[in-house]
Amino acid sequence: MSINYNWLEEYKKAIRAKYEVEKTEIYSSFLLNPSRAQLRKLCVERFKENLNSDDLRSFKLFFGFEFAYDNLNKLKLHTDKFRPIETFFKRETDLTDIEGLNIAAILVNFNPRPFNKFNKSDFSVTEDNFKEDLKTTIPQQKEFKTNSFSAAANAGISTIKLNTNSIKKKAGITTLAVTILFSIGYTTNNIFFKEKECMQWKENHYEMVDCKSDKLLLTNNCKPEPYNKEEFARKKLKVCDTTTFFKADKPIVWYCKKNNSVCFFNMDGKNPENGVELKQITQHMIDKYVQPLQ
Repeated sequence: MSINYNWLEEYKKAIRAKYEVEKTEIYSSFLLNPSRAQLRKLCVERFKENLNSDDLRSFKLFFGFEFAYDNLNKLKLHTDKFRPIETFFKRETDLTDIEGLNIAAILVNFNPRPFNKFNKSDFSVTEDNFKEDLKTTIPQQKEFKTNSFSAAANAGISTIKLNTNSIKKKAGITTLAVTILFSIGYTTNNIFFKEKECMQWKENHYEMVDCKSDKLLLTNNCKPEPYNKEEFARKKLKVCDTTTFFKADKPIVWYCKKNNSVCFFNMDGKNPENGVELKQITQHMIDKYVQPLQ
């Protein structure tokens, strides 16, 4: 696979941005202080009942063996493999290994993944995801050449004028930053969502789909539905006895029980697969249905 290094850097930024979100979500206990041991435990959580062929291939390529419960002791022997991912999340080092980045993407549940799919996708950076990364790309205070501003004007940034006065220069940089942020938001809405205006439940999360595509298939008996920002954040959870179920004594996990089968979600509402209303987790349900971490 030929590597587009611009896309590789975007892939890294996207994964780190998703990490900043995920470390406040249901798996925060693993990600707030992402040690190698914690990331190994999270890896087990992410791969429980994970049937995604790309994810399973990434696991085998990175660790050298297939994910299986019989191999969990072998995974413990490879705890140091998580070290570059740990320092990548902590922004202490860069991560250039493609398979290492794919595992990092799985740990924070970033999509599209793996990198070869991201490289071919029309994924666009969103303002919220990349505010921190954008700060590092805004030009520093220095003298700019006139032709630089001509190029900026051709791109639509017509409010910035060349001026050697330091105060006006700062104002120009601020305007440039705002324009970049606006452009990012515009690109996201008009490119990424131009055709993909619907979402569809697949396995344990929603994915954007083209409403007009003739190739749409039912997944888990779930039809495509209009995009809903809040509902799009819904995830089916893989829980164990180390999962955080409560914050400040308030439940942060919801469950659905049907035909003696229980599944867990990160938010209230209905189970997308069967329409059953979700209920807040209780200690009784945890004691009865949640299994220890293997």
